[in-house]
Amino acid sequence: MAACGGDTGETTTTAAGETTTTAAGDTTTTDGAAAPATSPSDIVADDQSSDGTTVTVASVTLPSPGFIAIHGNADGAPGPVIGNSELLPAGTSTDVVVTLDLPLTATDMVFPMVHIDMNGNGVYEFFPPDETIDSPGLFADGAVAVVGCELTVA
Repeated sequence: MAACGGDTGETTTTAAGETTTTAAGDTTTTDGAAAPATSPSDIVADDQSSDGTTVTVASVTLPSPGFIAIHGNADGAPGPVIGNSELLPAGTSTDVVVTLDLPLTATDMVFPMVHIDMNGNGVYEFFPPDETIDSPGLFADGAVAVVGCELTVA
């Protein structure tokens, strides 16, 4: 999860081609090229019933092409990724069905989160701590665009 905070005006040096994201969601690559916007993102997911294989996100707004990642429950907070959508276009998408990698067998909280396709290859690449290319999207206030919802397995 990203931390929220004010702009300190500090400069961060990273390896060539990596991206730097400010609290406002503005991104640039180290070679000066503009990276895809991560903000403003928005996501709405309601509590729902399912057979445990899918989660439906009512609405997602992306400032750049990206994905919805479904994070499992880690003591009331987003845990490991348990499924992700196909690449979604910039703009608003509704009733997006995301298939889980492994079905849930009991009712639990899940955490749909916006991720932006930072390198433009159309492949979801966020598996911390080793692979974190596709950055979380940010709400307009700079917070990570994630919501919790209860998935009742019926």
